[in-house]
Amino acid sequence: MEESGHELCFLSSPNHDRRVGCNINGDIYVSQNWKGWEVWRFIKDESSGHFIITSWTHDKKVLCSGPDGRVFTTENKEGSWEKWRIVPHPKFEGLRIESVEHDRFLSFSGQDLHTKKKEVDTAWYIEPAHGNHFFISATSHDERLSSSNEHPFTSKNRKSWEKWIVEPTNEKIGQYTIRSMEHGKYLGAEKNDKIIVSENKQLWTIGLSTQEGGGYLILSTEFNRRLTLDENGNLHTEEVGDSNVTWQLEAVLPHTVSGKQIWSWVGAGVCSTILAVAMPFAVMGVVGAMGFGAGGIAAGSMGAGMMSAEAIAAGGGIAAGGTVATLQSIGAVGLGLAGTSMAVGAGAATGGLVSFGVIKATKFGTEHERIAIDEPEKHLPLCSWRLWQ
Repeated sequence: MEESGHELCFLSSPNHDRRVGCNINGDIYVSQNWKGWEVWRFIKDESSGHFIITSWTHDKKVLCSGPDGRVFTTENKEGSWEKWRIVPHPKFEGLRIESVEHDRFLSFSGQDLHTKKKEVDTAWYIEPAHGNHFFISATSHDERLSSSNEHPFTSKNRKSWEKWIVEPTNEKIGQYTIRSMEHGKYLGAEKNDKIIVSENKQLWTIGLSTQEGGGYLILSTEFNRRLTLDENGNLHTEEVGDSNVTWQLEAVLPHTVSGKQIWSWVGAGVCSTILAVAMPFAVMGVVGAMGFGAGGIAAGSMGAGMMSAEAIAAGGGIAAGGTVATLQSIGAVGLGLAGTSMAVGAGAATGGLVSFGVIKATKFGTEHERIAIDEPEKHLPLCSWRLWQ
């Protein structure tokens, strides 16, 4: 198969608010989560236009449909049962995903995932894995767009204040709002070139730069002036051709971890930073299966064996903050994302995976201080399906 590109996306049933996922064993499940195990890689075949859909976390696992309507995973990326046709749904908002081999539509009834001939419950939303969450970094500077609750500024950090939600308007290609994830306020510009944050939405036009260094130009749609920064990192707007500052959109993807990684860490007794960073969303199911629960550690379980081994190594006691104590604290109270991170030790860094988001179909040129907007590509990205019409 000759690939023409791929996208990382969530596969979401809008009728039931559920996402398709691939669990620790590589098996299919459906849940309310928007996390790492629910991210899929959509790989397009250049010649046929069909897709294969693989788990982002368990990259060998491929979504497959049988002739009887069963949906499961295989490790065969070249098989005919693993090919899917994705088109706008003819009757409902969203996309229709059809098995190429069996001419059956992917469907979720609220109970199970399957394929069928009828089109009821066959509408799907394909949403970007980054959830439109980005760090916005100056290409030629080690500076990121940041914000307090009162004003925007630049920072070298990649923390919560530097995360932005770049949301398409779905009305005109290339126009977005930019909102602080931490404070909920929108980035805006004023007539005097000042950059602000406020409760009011302002539109920004974002497109690929034609400059040698690449990156994106970000323009105030209202004032037609580009977002830039001076040598001291101070933000402002200016005429399109006045500087060569461009921006990179670094996608903030969900953390994920495969089953093989989890069990290798558990076998090695690894805890603290790795568990905090990689598996806060996955840890509950794994910890429960190991025998750590609200009633204590189950007799005969893996957890019981780990407790015995740690007690022997420690001379009879269980170390506070050690692997066994930490896992039991998580299993006992059902800690969530923040609680799990706290349980496995303070100071664990939550570094994010970085890739460029899918924002295209607009190209900027600075020649003669003009912006050239190309016609939309014939096949926009899957996660831009709302613009296909």
